[in-house]
Amino acid sequence: MDFAPTLILVTLGILLEAFFSGSEIGMVSVNRIKMKQLAEEGNSAAKSILKLLDNPERLFTTTSLGTNLAMVASTAIFTAFMVTHFGDSGEWMAMAIISPMIFFIGEIIPKVIFQHRADSLMLLIVYPLIFFNKIFSPFTNWLSKTSAKVTSKVQLASAEEHKTFSRDQLKNILSLESQTVDLGVTEKKIIHNIFNFGELRAEHCMVPLVQMTALRDTATMREAHEIANDSGYSRIPIFHERMYNLIGILNTFDLLDQPIDETLITHFVRPAYYVPPNKKIDDLLKELQQRGLHMAFVVDEYGGCIGLITIEDLLEKIVGEIEDEYDKPEKPYQPYADGGYIIEGNTEIGVLNDALSWDLPTGDFETLAGLAINRLERIPNPGDQVREGCYRITVKETTKRKIQSLIIRKLDPAQNNENKEDNSAS
Repeated sequence: MDFAPTLILVTLGILLEAFFSGSEIGMVSVNRIKMKQLAEEGNSAAKSILKLLDNPERLFTTTSLGTNLAMVASTAIFTAFMVTHFGDSGEWMAMAIISPMIFFIGEIIPKVIFQHRADSLMLLIVYPLIFFNKIFSPFTNWLSKTSAKVTSKVQLASAEEHKTFSRDQLKNILSLESQTVDLGVTEKKIIHNIFNFGELRAEHCMVPLVQMTALRDTATMREAHEIANDSGYSRIPIFHERMYNLIGILNTFDLLDQPIDETLITHFVRPAYYVPPNKKIDDLLKELQQRGLHMAFVVDEYGGCIGLITIEDLLEKIVGEIEDEYDKPEKPYQPYADGGYIIEGNTEIGVLNDALSWDLPTGDFETLAGLAINRLERIPNPGDQVREGCYRITVKETTKRKIQSLIIRKLDPAQNNENKEDNSAS
């Protein structure tokens, strides 16, 4: 055979090999969700891609068969040409020349290109792929049936493993943005909150004892109505003698048809449900649902109450703050002079970071007051300051036991550098 026909046939064989190997990785990498959207909009190429993916065994048998046939054909033709013109040494010369071409042009380069441009390329070449799929159908059907018989036992043994995904596998799937639809910030946050939900404990979600509104068990109906109207809560904790000794819950709906008088509330108090602070909140949510409860008290190892937790508190760990028509939406911060913010001491750092897109650190504390106390190692006085990275925190109001409010400012790089120089000089 002359050089020109040999060159044409070898080039055609390598290009066919590139087509099949690229198509194989392209069909693996194609965005199925995007293809479904295009198919719903009437794109026939997208419909064809999805149809091919419905039978992956036949599809990949076609691409593998095409790749190997093209590679064998181009190698055989080129080797025959070289042996004819160069004798026995032509065989080694042919292998030295054709192998890199097959490896790079026929395999590596097309796979890299198709992997990064799978959607656009597969929409263009899906019809030639369908053509070869039909031509090879007698062989692919026979090969598929044969391989199915051989691998049936292996598939049955591993079937259970592929029915479920681990937590890490799902996280990896979500992290591959190119393989999924574009999710908004809220949707991504909810999904990640769901993953983190099972790792949280009751102590991470509870309302601390010092922030609770409660009634003594000797309170009257009149007092119960007053505190219900003032607080706006539908369920009020009831304590005996001391606040940490919570014994039950008063549902204010039970008082609607009762007279407002000096009658004791004792008969309307419902039993309390107690949980330890290290209770996993996913288990707690199930227990509250099974028991038909909306609230639980968190108690420490000594039996004293340290907080309460509601179903709403648990759900807010997934979807964020839940407000009803009676809630007054409030920001966790208020603007202050010089670009700062005045913030209540019990404001959670996570809430503040989300609201202002900041990166204040967390540790053995959850609130801004906890951060200040942790750094100063004492109950601060008004005017005390804490530097945390590029943030300057100034204590505004305090009591003997806690910080009521603080002022926080985020310094620009110039101010931050000046303060660092001043601190090093001093």
